[in-house]
Amino acid sequence: MSDIDAIRRALARLVESGELQAEQVEPVTRAVGEALRDRGAGDRVRWSEILAYVGGGLVLAGAAAFVALGWDRMTQSTRITVLAVVTALLLAVAVGLGRAARSATGRTAAVQGRVAATLAALGSGTAALCAGVAADHHEGLIGGAAGLVIAAGAYALLPTAIGLLACGGFALVTVTGLLDLSVGGEGAGWGLAYVALGVLILALALAGLLVPHDLGLGMGAAIALFGGQWPVLWDGEAWGYWLTAVIALACLSLYGRRRTWVLIVSGVAGLTLAVPEAVWDWTDGAVGGAVILVLAGVVLLAASGLGVVLHRRASQS
Repeated sequence: MSDIDAIRRALARLVESGELQAEQVEPVTRAVGEALRDRGAGDRVRWSEILAYVGGGLVLAGAAAFVALGWDRMTQSTRITVLAVVTALLLAVAVGLGRAARSATGRTAAVQGRVAATLAALGSGTAALCAGVAADHHEGLIGGAAGLVIAAGAYALLPTAIGLLACGGFALVTVTGLLDLSVGGEGAGWGLAYVALGVLILALALAGLLVPHDLGLGMGAAIALFGGQWPVLWDGEAWGYWLTAVIALACLSLYGRRRTWVLIVSGVAGLTLAVPEAVWDWTDGAVGGAVILVLAGVVLLAASGLGVVLHRRASQS
């Protein structure tokens, strides 16, 4: 007996008991049948997505194992060829699935889009490696730029979280390569450049150009805070904690415009880093580590309380 026949028999019993009218049997049967088919299709789509991820991972793992075992024995041209073939394979499958996602609808389109974006992100990584191997100099800059171009193109066609992460990662690598080429060393310019990159990403996210918005805001804030900490970590410059504090306060103030927990967390984290660093610097390290830990805890509690107040005000407005 098929599912539809079983549904009709069950509905017929409801008609006999007076709980359902006879003219309602067929509409209810069709609705339940469509729901069952959608559930079955959803299960098939879910397994197809899992198999696609596993297949992409196996291709990448196999290529990595092949390269790792024979890398030292390969010539440069062979290395480039292997990486180029793997890149072409990943991107070709991503393009095919991306086109299919555009013509599909519902859950199938969403799944195909996620798989295509994942494979494109992997392809941008192998493309960056390929470009870096092919370059005679400035491998980081050339590889990062190549990966960024492909990742950005894929993200423009299929905006997904993994695509945005790939773009942010390659943007960071590219900026680092540019700094190494133009500035050199570990000067203050590095921190300011990272802050500028983080602010740019924040601005794009606030303008609604990055999806998911919260991920774009979090990525921008994290990179900006990293840039603010750079002078403190590498050069011991006092203005680093001031810059970190300014970025943290800016994140908290932006919460009034975009009510997302990412900005609250970024602001609290930045203040928790900046205030103990300032106290340590002002006292020339006279306070002990235990005092710094207590101070960091107090700052964390105070900043968290400030975040709660901002959240309540934003909710009431």
